[in-house]
Amino acid sequence: MAGRNTLYELIPSLSEAVEIPVICVGNLSTGGTGKTPMVAYLFDYFDKHDLKVAILSRGYGRKESMNPQIITRNSTLDHLAAQQIGDEALMLHQQIPDAALILDGDRIRGATAAIKQLAPDLILMDDGFQHRRLRRNFNLLMIDSQKLFGNRRQLPAGPLREPFNALKRADAVVLNKFDQRHPHFYQESAELLNHISPEKVFCSSYHFRQFTAADGSGSSSLDEIKNLGPLCACSGLANNNYFFAQLKGLGLKLEETCSFNDHHNYSASDIKRLMNMSGPRPLITTAKDAVKLKALAETKEKALLKQLWVAEIGLKIENESKFLKLFEPFLTPKNQPTIKPARP
Repeated sequence: MAGRNTLYELIPSLSEAVEIPVICVGNLSTGGTGKTPMVAYLFDYFDKHDLKVAILSRGYGRKESMNPQIITRNSTLDHLAAQQIGDEALMLHQQIPDAALILDGDRIRGATAAIKQLAPDLILMDDGFQHRRLRRNFNLLMIDSQKLFGNRRQLPAGPLREPFNALKRADAVVLNKFDQRHPHFYQESAELLNHISPEKVFCSSYHFRQFTAADGSGSSSLDEIKNLGPLCACSGLANNNYFFAQLKGLGLKLEETCSFNDHHNYSASDIKRLMNMSGPRPLITTAKDAVKLKALAETKEKALLKQLWVAEIGLKIENESKFLKLFEPFLTPKNQPTIKPARP
């Protein structure tokens, strides 16, 4: 990885730029750090400023991941499933249907297709920090404040995707899940400031916007969910305990929880397991898990839909106005000199 990075820095022809700005949201380690929620957050920001945004992703977990696929508001959900396009892509499509999603393992091909067919003002690249062939104008790095950098070793000896000094490529770093940060957070994260200015480091946490009934009967506030009585919860995340701790921190009484691996593909036996665990009690899950559970329950066990609630989350960023100023240059017309040149 170190040699690969050196080659990209020394040989410009190894990477390729496109004619519109590219903002990359990535991470340095394996596991969930909040990349997709940040992409949704930035999409909302640019959308409010009337910019047309395309989201470019490999589409983790989808079939035929090297083949390009473009999903827009007009795409038929009946033909979209988590197994076909990936759970995070389907979640984004359902949460922000106005977003155009381009799924392609070849990011340059995907970006080129997006520009040709959709004519966006900019591209948000989801999980592309290590994909250096496509040049980008801004690198935003997400870090899990609970896990941080583990033993600081690269795969397979540790959780890092590339050497720690790759932090120097980041234009900004967001320390996510800061509300439940590592017990020795400040000691463990001190080395971060050797590679990036403190002015470019921000903190964020998740907040619950609402709870939506999986059967489509409506949404409920936190107080209304509390009135439902004892609850159960399930999730298939990189850090399930964070999700459960958040729910408990809201004052919800979780009597039982069930954890699955990140990007878990649910089966009929999983549905039975969840129903046996929850019984008549409401079952809360994440939006990412809900897209798969709902599809499976429709064919295997519709009773689950009546007790399944989806926790809709968003990012809350400390010093938000300062953070958003980083992206103000992208609100100007295309090719303005205020935007940093694209780089690998």
